[in-house]
Amino acid sequence: MKVMDDAARAVVALTNRLVDAGVKPLNARELWQLLDVVGDPATLVGRSAGDLATEFNGDIGDTERVATLLDSGITLAVRLGTLHERGIWTITPFDDDYPSSLRERLGTAAPPVLYGAGERSLLGMEGIGIVGSRDVTEEGADVARAAARGAARRGLSTISGGARGVDQLAMAAAEEAGGSVVGILADSLERAIGSADTRRALLDGTACLATPYRPDAGFSAGNAMGRNKIVYGLSRVTLVVATAQDKGGTWAGATEARKKRFGAVAVWRGDGEGPGNDALESAGAIAIRHLDDLFDVPVAGDRDDIAASTPAPTQLSLTEVPPVGVEPNGFPPAPAPDGVAPERKADGVDAAELIAVAAPHVPGALAPEPTGVCWCGCGAEVPDGKFFLARHAPRAAQRALIAHFGSVEAFIARMGDPPRPTS
Repeated sequence: MKVMDDAARAVVALTNRLVDAGVKPLNARELWQLLDVVGDPATLVGRSAGDLATEFNGDIGDTERVATLLDSGITLAVRLGTLHERGIWTITPFDDDYPSSLRERLGTAAPPVLYGAGERSLLGMEGIGIVGSRDVTEEGADVARAAARGAARRGLSTISGGARGVDQLAMAAAEEAGGSVVGILADSLERAIGSADTRRALLDGTACLATPYRPDAGFSAGNAMGRNKIVYGLSRVTLVVATAQDKGGTWAGATEARKKRFGAVAVWRGDGEGPGNDALESAGAIAIRHLDDLFDVPVAGDRDDIAASTPAPTQLSLTEVPPVGVEPNGFPPAPAPDGVAPERKADGVDAAELIAVAAPHVPGALAPEPTGVCWCGCGAEVPDGKFFLARHAPRAAQRALIAHFGSVEAFIARMGDPPRPTS
């Protein structure tokens, strides 16, 4: 059993749904917000609620809840040991095998913990997502199988959700072609690894099954939506073989992934497509009419890469500055006669002034308005009137400066205030 370090144990304890700690565990967003404040969660272990409140000045919220969750260590360790005996491992963002693409693409929606079985390094292997309706036509089934075989020939894994229909067809075809598969489950991991065929693939090192939920959790629509975003976050591009329109898990997962930039979304346009495929293309998905084109879609790295390869989202970023008279997404240009936007504070950062300074070559500056979503690009919701979650503004400010100047150092030099050597 791989030894779990203190930081990883703390993350598991804080988000623990394996044993009852008497308080509600942190969800993904709460955990990431906590990590933004404390950095290393191991430093919180063994501290009283009062100590935490004093040291962090109330920035970590309910300190009683945090301290109670961290105090569940012994009981939790026993449960984790039992899972290990059944071949189930646990990884967190503090483990080397945790896929970096999830944090880069999902932001605060990235799962703090993944439970899994099989070859965990496959989570970080480049792969193609293949998803679609359960009740797929035979033509659609052929598309799913052909896409998976194409991935196997190119040394790419097939990533899917393990559900009946397109998911299982694609994963089976990839295995038959000698490829590797990653299944992100919305149903019981413990039950899934009970199959003899599944155990064989897991032991051969050609398969990995994982879930962000309790390993014994049953299926739910909410679990399926959470599972979907992970499939998109892991994949270089995800092909939607067939989908209904405006309903169903496949449609919901694809539209959420495109809107929130969880991953590159492609849609099959040909024999076997679903009734919603045309609408998904119209919504911004990349149309695939020949399967070879699927493997030519540029690899998406982080959320900015994904945004660059798909139609622009409605969320306006700090670096988008329009010419005078242009009103993108309903935001008017600055009305001030001297070209300086009116002041609007964003968690301590004057976003409008930042844009005006960072883009002196642009005639006119943008007067920003809150949109209800964090402007750092993480996709998290924020309170009315706010631009950022706490401590997220510096990230966005740095990105804006780099976009316009190439580096923060170049910006400082341009402003005429670089540090001087001491004599």
